[in-house]
Amino acid sequence: MNLSDNENITNKYPEASSFTTKVQALQSQLPAILADFKKYFVFYNKNPEYPEYQQTYQNIKGNLNDVNSNLFTLSNDVQSNTDNLNKGLHILNKLIKKEKDKNRKLKIDLGIVENKNNAATEMISDYKQIYDSDYLRNWAMFLSILIVGASISKIYKPSAVNFTKQ
Repeated sequence: MNLSDNENITNKYPEASSFTTKVQALQSQLPAILADFKKYFVFYNKNPEYPEYQQTYQNIKGNLNDVNSNLFTLSNDVQSNTDNLNKGLHILNKLIKKEKDKNRKLKIDLGIVENKNNAATEMISDYKQIYDSDYLRNWAMFLSILIVGASISKIYKPSAVNFTKQ
């Protein structure tokens, strides 16, 4: 999936409102189906030989299975759409990084001094570098505390003294 300059990413994916509409339609059907299912479940189990109860119970059970399968299909569609959006956003993120690098190189070629307080978008990479260095520094401090603690405990550990009765 490559994005061209003229391509509009928002036209490729269905609107979230279409999924919401489908869920609301299923949600509105479900209470009536469940109420009928409860009623005919009792009727069918009390009188299993009565064919009308059996037929109605089977129809309502089929309706519940249809709602369940529609919900499962809708869930799969949402997951598929989410995966496709994530792929598209990942590609856009790569393109943005590439353009930022290109912009930075062009600024250097033009002799424009890069100001650290230029804009928030320019500072993102600086914050990532600061975070990485602070992360490594914190781990180094933690490990050094452990080493110093172990060293101090070995130095000041009371030695076993043999007291023998004389």
